[in-house]
Amino acid sequence: MTDIERKILRHSLGLDGKTKRSYRNRFCAGPGTDSYPHCEALVSAGFMDKRPSDNPSSGLSIYYVTAAGQDALVKEPKLPPH
Repeated sequence: MTDIERKILRHSLGLDGKTKRSYRNRFCAGPGTDSYPHCEALVSAGFMDKRPSDNPSSGLSIYYVTAAGQDALVKEPKLPPH
């Protein structure tokens, strides 16, 4: 897992370095955004699931961290808060 992918998982779960408890599980991205290829890689790895947005015309998808993604994040080295 890359540093960027780890940051996406942490952000998706609301883990910003100030809290140790997750308070959300979602990340929005779409084609043309910087995070889109990383989210797609996380889906391919089984670390995220992807669902279409409630607003299909936005072109965005909503990504959710899976249990495997949460486990992988716990096992990865810690990043400094951003």
